[in-house]
Amino acid sequence: MMMLILPAYAFGAEASSGVIKLYMNEKQLRAVEVPPRIVNGNTIVPVRIIAEEIGAKVSWDEAARKVTITKDDMNIQLTIDSKNATIKGKKQTMEVAPVIVDGSTMLPLRFVGEQLGVEFNWDAITYSVHMFKKDDSSSLPVTAPSVVVGEKDGTDQGEVASGKPTTPPTGTKPPTKGTTPPAGTGSGTGDKTPDPTVHLITSIELSEKEFVVKAKDGTLAPTMMKLANPNRIVFDFPNTTLDDSLRKLLVNNTGELPSKHPLVQKIRFSNFSDNPSTVRVIMDLKSTADYRIQPAKQPNQWTATIEEHRLTVVIDAGHGDNDPGALSITGKYEKDFTLVTSKKVQKLLSQDKRVTVLMTRSDDTFVELDGRVAFANDNQVDLFLSIHGNSAKASVSGTETYYNKPESLTLANIVHKHVVAATGFPDRKVREADFRVIKKTTMPAVLVEVGYLSNKNDEAAMYKEAFQDQVAAALVTAIKEYLNLK
Repeated sequence: MMMLILPAYAFGAEASSGVIKLYMNEKQLRAVEVPPRIVNGNTIVPVRIIAEEIGAKVSWDEAARKVTITKDDMNIQLTIDSKNATIKGKKQTMEVAPVIVDGSTMLPLRFVGEQLGVEFNWDAITYSVHMFKKDDSSSLPVTAPSVVVGEKDGTDQGEVASGKPTTPPTGTKPPTKGTTPPAGTGSGTGDKTPDPTVHLITSIELSEKEFVVKAKDGTLAPTMMKLANPNRIVFDFPNTTLDDSLRKLLVNNTGELPSKHPLVQKIRFSNFSDNPSTVRVIMDLKSTADYRIQPAKQPNQWTATIEEHRLTVVIDAGHGDNDPGALSITGKYEKDFTLVTSKKVQKLLSQDKRVTVLMTRSDDTFVELDGRVAFANDNQVDLFLSIHGNSAKASVSGTETYYNKPESLTLANIVHKHVVAATGFPDRKVREADFRVIKKTTMPAVLVEVGYLSNKNDEAAMYKEAFQDQVAAALVTAIKEYLNLK
């Protein structure tokens, strides 16, 4: 592989201010909670960039503080705070070590990317890194050197296909091509005509009762996500920018506001992105907390309350109604096994008053995969458990547990340990997969394949009530262990 050598300033301290923008095949990457930053002349990025945009699989070993990145035949092992890396079993030394920043694992972008066949180009004027993969080589700039790069593994496994496409929320349409960026979006064009599709946020206020964001005009429709270690809530307001009164409070593009709310330590805000123009507001919490959206009392206003967190779990009974799932060896449906077992889990777990249990379906109805994901994300739940039965050739038997995100691995290991013990089936291990319901949910999420409906011994047990009771009890024990409920 030919290695692209970037200018020293591309990843160096000369570019000391502003937010680094990342592009993959000329498409700007979506904002992440912890933005890219420069350490000792190298750009480091959240691990999610590596996993989602470069197409690699990432796993996390908590005890060893080790990140393993795999793609095709490439295997990269990195240890937090160590410059020593292992590439296909061979030791290498990096210029900068991986670190953890605000709860996000940050990896050296160029070092990892080049191992995975990604080409880099630095644009000093726009302060951006442009990455290119071979699977879209037509977008390479003519000035870029020719290199051999690997293809992205685009294959999905299992329940990956989306159901009906969801309609983007009101207010998330990017600015029309060719319009002038508004003042304050980091473009350096504050003296030009503001973009009428971008609305000015005029105030961000948090009282002991309410969190209120106001705009000069337009409708505010933020996206939200909750993060842990440390605990915080992130609100992204698309098609907005800060007005002059708030921009004056920015230091290195970040402003801070004090908090009198008993659950919130402070508030941070910034002009986070310019495609689309987005204001980000982060609440640094004193402990875990939830937000509840409230009706706006005035036009151009968005309001929420911040409340004490209550442990909440989503149980997802796979399939339903016109989607029967796998057909068992004796003609039974997977959807029936998953529903009855899920309801048993709900009944047992609901006996613990410390936990709220939510079901994606409680009867023979069909819920789109994206609907299941949205249900869990919107309710800010602590974990997501999807229950399934598997199918293959008749000789295959056993229990498997799937996860997608590194933060879901601990939950997967605990669930698998208890379910394997309960079923008595062969242990087919914890596995990584791109099932949509565990990939797109924002909390730790796993999918358990209890057994094989195509195997006569597995199937015979799976439709017996005593077996279902045993599996349900094991799943409840696993959930309580993960949530540390003694």
